[in-house]
Amino acid sequence: MSSFFTLPASQRKRKREDRAGAPASKKRGVDADGVARNNSGKKTRERDESISGSDLDEDAESVASVASEEESGSESDEGETAADRRLKLAERYLDNVRDEVDYYGFDAAEIDRDLIAERLKEDVDEFKGRVYRQIASDLAFPAASHAFFRADTQTTTSIAIHAPYVYTVSKDRTLIKWELATPGAAAATSEAKGTSKRPPRPQRKKPKQVRFTRGLQKVAESAEEQGHTKNILSVAVSPSGKFVATGGEDNKLIIWDAATLTPVQTFSQHRDSVSGLAFARHISTMSSGEQLFSGSFDRTIKTWSISTAGHAYVETLFGHQDNVASVAAMTIDQCISVGARDRTARLWKVVEESQLIFRGGSSKDTYKEHNIDCIAPLPPTHFVTGSDNGAISLWSVHKKKPLYTIPHAHGLDPVPPVEAISPEVDRETAESNARFLKPTPRWITALTTVPGTDIVLSGSWDGWIRAWKISDDKRTIQPLGTVGGGTLSPADAPDTPSKQLEQSLASANPSHRQSLNTLPESETEPLVKGVVNGIAVFERRAETAKPGQIPSESKSKSSKSASEARGLCIAVAIGKEHRLGRWKCYGNSYHKGSTPEGRNGAMLLEVPFYADRLGQQEE
Repeated sequence: MSSFFTLPASQRKRKREDRAGAPASKKRGVDADGVARNNSGKKTRERDESISGSDLDEDAESVASVASEEESGSESDEGETAADRRLKLAERYLDNVRDEVDYYGFDAAEIDRDLIAERLKEDVDEFKGRVYRQIASDLAFPAASHAFFRADTQTTTSIAIHAPYVYTVSKDRTLIKWELATPGAAAATSEAKGTSKRPPRPQRKKPKQVRFTRGLQKVAESAEEQGHTKNILSVAVSPSGKFVATGGEDNKLIIWDAATLTPVQTFSQHRDSVSGLAFARHISTMSSGEQLFSGSFDRTIKTWSISTAGHAYVETLFGHQDNVASVAAMTIDQCISVGARDRTARLWKVVEESQLIFRGGSSKDTYKEHNIDCIAPLPPTHFVTGSDNGAISLWSVHKKKPLYTIPHAHGLDPVPPVEAISPEVDRETAESNARFLKPTPRWITALTTVPGTDIVLSGSWDGWIRAWKISDDKRTIQPLGTVGGGTLSPADAPDTPSKQLEQSLASANPSHRQSLNTLPESETEPLVKGVVNGIAVFERRAETAKPGQIPSESKSKSSKSASEARGLCIAVAIGKEHRLGRWKCYGNSYHKGSTPEGRNGAMLLEVPFYADRLGQQEE
């Protein structure tokens, strides 16, 4: 019995029904026998062929146009290099810019604002250490001009500068405001007046006294007397130039109005003499005013906020084991200080409430280091110190010991004559008693830097301000010689650090000078006659010309160079005595002249660039 399940597989397949009997398709436009489908297929093929044909025609036309352009470009640019094509593009761009300026014009005030903003950004970058300009080798330090100025005061103990004003303080409780002379101002004025039969007026080099105050003053608002009652030891001017701060032996810190030199507020939080003051170069983000650091003999450092809205005490920093001899601002909310006989330099981080300690007093030195008296910053990670053994040291915040030290930077004091040190009548006996005496090093009494550059300036009582250069890798110090010591040209300058050091020592020690034969046998008269108690410096930069301002061709080169005076302006505080005592150190050098004991006052040194100096000589 056969069934569906018992049939073989070949016979098990079902047959399809006839397509003729099937129902019509439900798809639109399609009949049962598929005629409509064939018609639509033909139409689709025809449409695709027409589209592809039009595309081919367009491609052929584009290829032909590109080929024609390439042929024309190759014909026009035949023999033209890539540099020529770039030059053509640049010329076309400049033409477009000129057309736009001619059509729309330009806003001079907006351009001035952009230039000022760019200059401020450069200053901030220099302060934060982002920009490091190596200009020490370009400055003609030996060819610097000088001008001595003074008032009827005692020893000048400190000096501060904020262009165009200089502030000096002295031991007789005096604060004086001076106005600097602009180099080349007289020549430019005489040329502006036109042709004149009179000879041009000689240029004023000395600063002009503007304000003067001494001792106590009555304040109109409170009817109280404010001022110093003892020696003033330090002075600092705020970055804005609105305030002047002074500290003295009367334990007072006084804030003055810079315009009128009237006392604004007196602080008496310190318990001993205020020996050092320093403003941060920029306003702190943690306060609304300008940040001031003060160091005192009470072994503390205090921070203050100074602003037009009010002045306030902020914080006290403890750590030094001896008198704070000097303090300087490193960056915002950071300062550095030295503690005299504790032989330490400290970096204070105010916000983090921490400090880094750097210890001096190396046992390898011939003359032992007993005091570290001076410090100057090289933001953001380096600083230099000066000590009583005449050494200048370069430090890094990443090292606990100095990176480099120059011993006897300002030379040695000669041994006094036998008659001055021995009461013996017999000369042989006196010489025998003095046979173990040896020359003593001159202390580093003043030290400063130009932030953002590789320049360091130091002072003592040898009669000269000495310039030093920080190496490119910030690991060594190279001497550049004295400031205003001669007319040294770049070709004659020593080219190695050893030769520079020999020349520096030669100008300080007569016996060493004669052995090296680098200077004449006759001793040069010192330029700075007295003890250098302070150094302040700022950089003169060329004023940026306004856009569209074209200098007339009739102006001479001298007027142009006068209006663009560049270089360093160095202000030096000079006195017969050291600022912290009655030591008349300048007399130990036994210089012969009209003032063997020195003078009280200040000196201004203008250091030009070598390029400007050579241009003036050619004129």
